[in-house]
Amino acid sequence: MPVIIPMVVLPHGDKMTSELLKNRYEFTRDGKAIIDISVESINDLFNSFDKKATFTKRELDQDFAEYVVDCVKEIGDNGFIVRIIVDREYNMLQENILRKAMVNFFSYLHDVELRNLRREFRKFSLLMLLGILLMFVVSTYKLPDTPEIEMWKKILQEGVIIAAWVAFWEAFTSLIFGWSPFYQKSGIYGKIVAAEVRVINNLGRIEL
Repeated sequence: MPVIIPMVVLPHGDKMTSELLKNRYEFTRDGKAIIDISVESINDLFNSFDKKATFTKRELDQDFAEYVVDCVKEIGDNGFIVRIIVDREYNMLQENILRKAMVNFFSYLHDVELRNLRREFRKFSLLMLLGILLMFVVSTYKLPDTPEIEMWKKILQEGVIIAAWVAFWEAFTSLIFGWSPFYQKSGIYGKIVAAEVRVINNLGRIEL
């Protein structure tokens, strides 16, 4: 299993956060934070229940994936690299396979969140359309405010107005609160896909 450190999510955007990050992470010469993962073998980075699949199609170890995601959240807008330190010997083919597997895994998660975003947009659009349609019906067939109008018709009209405002409310709730988690996650996964991954042997570790 990968060796990981419990994460504490820090606030972003102030000097204190910057100092805390410097205390928690090493940095490359060009200022990128280094996310360190230490394992005995490359195989430890993959799901142990998926051993028969080829490496590039296997699921990454959940602890490993969650640790990288939590680190990226904590690092925020700072650049970063992922440095994987392996105790056992490995060859260049295994190293390239690991990189490809990471890209495949996080690209899939990125695509999932984009699909969720599109679904949320469709929900927003349909609710807005429903609200507009109901308000159009009410304005077109608005009943006169006279005693002759039957009570059930007035109740029906009020019900349609309430339904329209509920549709608008749900649409704006979807817009304000529904999109944010999916957008944030897709951004994190996209950063990981684009990040540099360095795999080194623990015995031959060099300083960056």
